[in-house]
This record gives sequence, structure tokens and C-alpha cells, in this order.
Amino acid sequence: EEILAAWDEGLDFYGTKIRYETDVTKVDKTEDGFSLTVAGGETIEAENVILSIGLQGNINKMRCDGGDLPLVQYQLDDPDEYEAETVVVIGGGDAAIENAVALSKQNTVIIINRRPEFARAKQGNLTLILNAIEKGDIQCYYEANPVRVEPDGIVLDTPDGEATVKCDRIIARLGASPPRRFVEACGVEFPSDEPGVLPEVSPTYESNVPGLYIVGALAGYPLIKQAMNQGFEVVAYINGDDIAPADEP
Repeated sequence: EEILAAWDEGLDFYGTKIRYETDVTKVDKTEDGFSLTVAGGETIEAENVILSIGLQGNINKMRCDGGDLPLVQYQLDDPDEYEAETVVVIGGGDAAIENAVALSKQNTVIIINRRPEFARAKQGNLTLILNAIEKGDIQCYYEANPVRVEPDGIVLDTPDGEATVKCDRIIARLGASPPRRFVEACGVEFPSDEPGVLPEVSPTYESNVPGLYIVGALAGYPLIKQAMNQGFEVVAYINGDDIAPADEP
């Protein structure tokens, strides 16, 4: 809340022009820069464009039967909302670990990892989850995959056979995929057709389209502080300022 308040103060101080509830449907390259089409047909002209749209509009969902049942959710806004529940968290990345640890303070938590280890986690989160599992605060199923979701739990395929886990809630943190169709329509190229691959950017976060920059998760940097740093740096580059990248040694 303090951070958000500080950002709001900055927006007011600098008179930042914001268009809320404005859905950009198309970005065209022009001789002088770009023409952005928004829902309703209005166009906005720009010399440069920074795409900071992230990935969370394209969340990966469970592919097994029951993945759309009411007990399944794909995001967690506030772990303190839940108390005295049995919660299954699916995923082995930072988001899943952070959700599981936060929920374990006042809930019974089981985390499902399809790998034999938490290979994708940052060191701090790796330490947190391993300590929680060792202390018994969180139960973990390694090398386990969902078979189906039932109204009161989930059935897993584990190295020891099929296991049924009864629970009140399932939180699946399975990552997200880039909004590829929209990004490619902007003229941005992807290095391959592999699912989840991200567009390549220059050291100043410029895409293959001159004047179109990409920051944040869509550029491979999923932390909010990285996206904030990159956005600041891109504006500085456009302005002709020579600054050192914040996320480099």
C-alpha cells in the first residue's frame, strides 16, 4: 500500500496522462512512428511505444478433467483471506512457493511439484519451501501430476501410484504464455514457434521493430521492480540520456 501510494503521488506530481479502460487492439508502424488503434476505432499517434503488458492475461490452466471446477483458482490476491482450510498449491516456481508459504501460516498446505526438485525457484524461495517441508509446515508431492479434479479434492499420479488428496481449495500456479498473436501483429518477431518462447530484445529493450520497446515479463523479466527499472531506462534512452542499467552489476 505504501508503494502504491508513492506511485500515485508521482503520477500526480508529474501530470502523467493515463487512459483507463482503453483496450489497444492494434499497433501499426508508420513513417513518423506508430498509430495505435483502441477499442471503438479511435487512433493515437506515438513516436515510440513501450509494451509492458506482461503475461498474466494468458495464464496457463490445468488440462485435466475438472480444471474448471469452483474449487480451482489460478491466482491468489490475498493469502490472509483464507483460514483453517486445506489448500493444494500446484507448481514448482516462485509464485507457487510464495503462495504456499504464505497460506501455510493459517492453513494446511500441500504443494504439488511435477519435478523431483524446485529447480526454477530463486534461492530465497528455495530455502523457504525446503525449510517449511522439513518442519512439516507444508506437505510436498514430488514428481506428481494431476489426473483429475473432483468436487472435494484432486487425484494425482505419483511415483508411488495414484493418490487422492482431499482439499477445500486448489491454487494452480502454472505460469503464463505471451499474447503472441497480438505481439506478432505489432510486427514483433519471435525466435521460434516453441510455446512460451519470448521475443528477443536489444540491450536497451528495443524489439526488431525500431521504436517499439518491450519491458517486464514479456521480455523475460517477471519481477515488478525489474519492469519498473526497465521502463525508466527506456524513457531515458529515448530521451538521449546515457544511464547504467539498474539490474546490471
